[in-house]
Amino acid sequence: MKLLILLESLLLMVFSCSREQYHQVPRMLVYNIAQHNDSIYFSTSDNGIFSFPAAAPGAMKRLATAGHLPIRSIVFASDGTLYAGSYYSGVHYFKNDTLLPLSWARQLSWSIKFDDEGSLWLAGTHGIYRQRHDSLVAFSTMGGGHDVAFCGGLVAIAHMGGISVFDMKTGAIIREFCKGVICWTIARYDSLLIGGGLNLCVIINKETCKKINLGPKNNMLWSTALDRTGMLYLGTQEGLYRVKAGSDEARCIGLKGVCIKSLLIDNKGRLWVGRFNKYKK
Repeated sequence: MKLLILLESLLLMVFSCSREQYHQVPRMLVYNIAQHNDSIYFSTSDNGIFSFPAAAPGAMKRLATAGHLPIRSIVFASDGTLYAGSYYSGVHYFKNDTLLPLSWARQLSWSIKFDDEGSLWLAGTHGIYRQRHDSLVAFSTMGGGHDVAFCGGLVAIAHMGGISVFDMKTGAIIREFCKGVICWTIARYDSLLIGGGLNLCVIINKETCKKINLGPKNNMLWSTALDRTGMLYLGTQEGLYRVKAGSDEARCIGLKGVCIKSLLIDNKGRLWVGRFNKYKK
C-alpha cells in the first residue's frame, strides 16, 4: 500500500511538471492579444479580430474584419473603444460590429498604444506619431518604427536600428541601446523596459541594460510577458522561451520551431500564446 501511494505521488509530480504552463489562442496566424474585462481579444493576419471569454476559449467569435487587411496591433482606449492598427492602411476603430478607418490616423502602423494621458501613439513605417487633438503629428521621422512604450516622461522606441529612449516633451534622444540590432518589441513593466529583436532580449533599468542572447541563429524576439514572480516569457520566431528571475539564460519551454508573435498574461495570471504558423495539412 505504501509503495502504491509512493508511485501515485511520483506520477502526480511528473504530471505536474510536464503540464503546459501556457494557453494557446485557438487560432493560427495571430498577430496581437489583448484583454478587456473578462474577455480575450486577438487580431490576425487576414481574418480580422476575434474574442472569447477567458474561461471559455471554445466560445470564440469573430468581431469584425477590415477586408483581408493584416491587423498588427490592437489596443483599448480608456472608454473601452477598441482600436486596430495595420501596416497596410493605418488605424481603425470598432463600432457597431464594424472596423471603421480613423480618418486622421492613416499612417502605416506596426504598433499603436495609448500613453498615460490617453493620447494615441503610432510606431510605423514612416516614423513615430502622437495624437494632438484629432490628428497625428510626427514625433520623430525615424523610419522603421516597430513598437513604443512609456516610462514616466520618457518614450522608448523599438526600430530597425535598435532601441532609442526619448524625452517625451522635447523629443531629444536620452539613451540608445542595441545599436545596429533590428528590434521589434518594447514594453514597460513597472520601472523596467523589456524588449529586443534579432537574437537578443534586453532588460533596461534606467541606465543599465542586461542582455540575454536568443538562439538559434536568426531567432527573432517578437513579444514579452512578465509574471508576478519575475518570470519572463519570450515569444520568438523559434518558440516560447522563458527566463527565470535573476537569470541571463533563455530556455525554450514549448512550441519549439513555432513563430509566436504575441503573448499576454491575463488578470488571473494565465499566460496566453498567439501562434503565427499556418495549419498543417
